[in-house]
Order: sequence, then C-alpha cells, then structure tokens
Amino acid sequence: MTRRTPSRRDFLQTTGVVAGSVALAACAAPAAAPAADGDDSAATEPQTISWWYAWGNLDPAVESISQLESFQAHVGENTTLDYRGSTNNEAVLTALAAGDPPDGGSNMDYPGLWARGVCLAVNDMVDSSEIIDPGNVVDAVWQGGYYGADLIGVPSIESFLWYGLNYNAQHVEEAGLDPDNPPLTWEGVLEWHQELSQFDDGGNVLRIGLDPIDAMAGEPDFIATSYGHTWWNDEEQTFHLNHELMAQGIQTQSEFYRFIGPDNFAGLRSVEGQGTWGAAFNAEVQSMIIEGYWHAGETTIQKPEVAVHNRATWAPVPSFREGAKVMATGPHMVQIYRDGKNPDGIFKVAEFLHTNEPLDIIFNEVGWIMGIETWLPTIDPDTFPGLRFYIDNIEEVTDWIVGRRSPIHWFVNTQLWDLREQVYRDLITPEEAVAELQKRAEDEWEAQGL
Repeated sequence: MTRRTPSRRDFLQTTGVVAGSVALAACAAPAAAPAADGDDSAATEPQTISWWYAWGNLDPAVESISQLESFQAHVGENTTLDYRGSTNNEAVLTALAAGDPPDGGSNMDYPGLWARGVCLAVNDMVDSSEIIDPGNVVDAVWQGGYYGADLIGVPSIESFLWYGLNYNAQHVEEAGLDPDNPPLTWEGVLEWHQELSQFDDGGNVLRIGLDPIDAMAGEPDFIATSYGHTWWNDEEQTFHLNHELMAQGIQTQSEFYRFIGPDNFAGLRSVEGQGTWGAAFNAEVQSMIIEGYWHAGETTIQKPEVAVHNRATWAPVPSFREGAKVMATGPHMVQIYRDGKNPDGIFKVAEFLHTNEPLDIIFNEVGWIMGIETWLPTIDPDTFPGLRFYIDNIEEVTDWIVGRRSPIHWFVNTQLWDLREQVYRDLITPEEAVAELQKRAEDEWEAQGL
C-alpha cells in the first residue's frame, strides 16, 4: 500500500502496490486467450457476451450502452450482451462450481476470486488493445489492478475517490450549526451527531446524525486509515489488526451507537427504505454519511430534492491527527473468468468502457467517474452538489491508500461488523475485539490455503 503521499502527482503515480502480493502470483490463472485474429467469418456468427455485476443501479446505463451503434460495431453486429445486475459473489462462485460461469464480472471480490484461480490475467489482452491505454488511466487506479506481475482484471466502469463526509446542510442549519464550518475530527463529528439526532417523546429515534459504520466507513480500510494505521501489509501478506489504533477507532465508532442506543439504531435500519449505503440519507433520517464521490451523483439522480442540500468535506480523523486529510482509491474492474465461453467478447466490453460515449452515459445516468485522464477534464464539478470537493482537493490529500487489497478483505469486513457490534453493546472491549479479529483473519487465511 502507498501511504502519506501528499500531492496529486503521487495520486497519479502510485506504483508501490505493484510490488505487493507476491504470494498471490503463485495462484496465477493461465494466460488469457489471445484476442480475436480478425477472421471476419467468425465475427458474423451470432454470439452472446455474459456480464454479471453486483450493482443494481447500473442496469439503465448498460442498456443504453448496449444500444449504441458504436458498441455493436465494436463487439460484433450479431452479438448480444446478456447483463445481470444485483448479483453477488456467491452467485458467481456457484456458477463457477457448476461449470457455467458468466464471461466476466464486476463489483465482486476481485482479489478473493483471483486467489481462487478462477480469473484470467489480462496483461496480454491489454497489451494488444488499440483502445486501452494504461498511461491514460490514473496510475493508482491502474496499478491497483495488479497482484504481483498479473493484471487481474481491466480497471473500468467506476474508479475514483472513496472518502468524504457528506452532510445535509438544511439539517445542519435547522440544528443551529454552521454548514460552512463542518467538523474535521471524530470528536467534532460526534458533537454534530448529538445535535442532529432527533427523538420522539418516547425516546425512539427519528433521525440520526451519522451512522459511523455506514457505507465506506464500515470497512477496515477506512477506520485504520483514519487513525493512521495500516491493517494489511501488501508486500508481506500479513495482518496487523490487533493494534491499539484499531481498538481506538472501534471505540470511537461505538460512541455514536451508544448515544442513539443500539436497538434504536437497529429499529431505524429495519424500516424499508432506511437501509445503509445512502438509503437513510436519501430518506432524510440520516444527516451525514461517509461516502465516496459517487454519493453526489447517485443522490442527485435518486433524490434530487435531497441532493440540493448535499455538501462534502474531508472524512474525519481523531483529534491527535487533526490536519490529516485521508483519501482512498482503487479500481473496479471487469474480471474475465477462466471457464467463461467468450473471453474475447467480455474483453471487448471492457475495452469499450474506456471510450467517451459510455463514460458520459455512466456519469450522467449513474453519477460515476472512471479515472481516464483525457476524459476527466470534461467533467463539470458542479453537475452534482458535493462533487466539487472531490474534484478540487486532490492536491490537499496527506494520506493515500489503495483499498481492498487483502484477498480476504470481505471476510475481515464481515468479522469487524460482528465484533464491533459486541463492543458497542458492551459485551467485549475494543482490545478484545481487535485481538479476536486478528485471530479470525489468520485462521481464515490458513483455512483457505493462502
């Protein structure tokens, strides 16, 4: 991982991640099949490209892209794109086990699937492409797709900046707080949380200031980075979860839950339309959320009446790190599955996603940004309220991380959620939680034979 790189230049040239994950190189899948050899007769045969992804809100954009004449010309006039949104990692694993996987997938457990040996390295495909230019992709994003010497998928679709404190300025004003002076420390955000939260006469919560583990804030990468810690050593393939700073971070997040009451929090979340990843913010029962740049566009598209009040600033750090400005990036990808029927076809989809037409469609219809250098300057930072923060402040970042690098990131994430709840319900201490988290991670690593 790359940390404490202070300039935009370092964001564009984060090369340290390539050296990491040497152990995974031993799990490398076979080399990708060569690109189509230009046989026109083969190109005229009807074919299907199957692409599964976990997002549900991407479907309209993919449908629009699939109807473009330029897309059909690129993948073949008799080619059908069979896309499936709102799927998940387990569905892909089941299909792989049955011997009938999709050709490619996105928003899955990229390093985890790679470690299982079910994905193709795409180095050769990219090298032969006349469309994909690695030098035209934000370097930290592109290099984040490597494990050892292998590029484990084609970085594409949505890959930009991950951390920011977004807040509803109208709620802030109603609470007598200053929306032009947001807090930048956990201590200050906790004060806002207490002022913004609302209860009825029976003590039931009506609105929360911040769910400190909603969206990006719930992941181990975030709380570790916020506290100045690295829980996963990419080069050594080792865990450092049993650490004082991780314990402090869990303790801080627990204070937000204790103020509301764990059962109150659970009750609010149980109401339809008030879930995580932006739903409660859109429903105006949550006033702040720690999210990436996409929050600005997604909220505008889904709830424009709420989005007009959205503002964004730096994600919080503890007071002993006041002044630190943390940020993460990393690639979403089109991964190509080894047993898929049409690896060349799904690669053509990934290629096309590096051109301006689909980039514009995805930005306008979903609110997402892919770090293509020549395309980024075409974005209007004021398209969506709150987006300008992410566009204008890259040079101010003091602490960078390329996130979700561990092959068992999502296992650790799930265990963190479990143990953190035990902390805020006062069943165990934060120190006991991080010790147990370390043990569970090491046991899982060994169980998977990694």
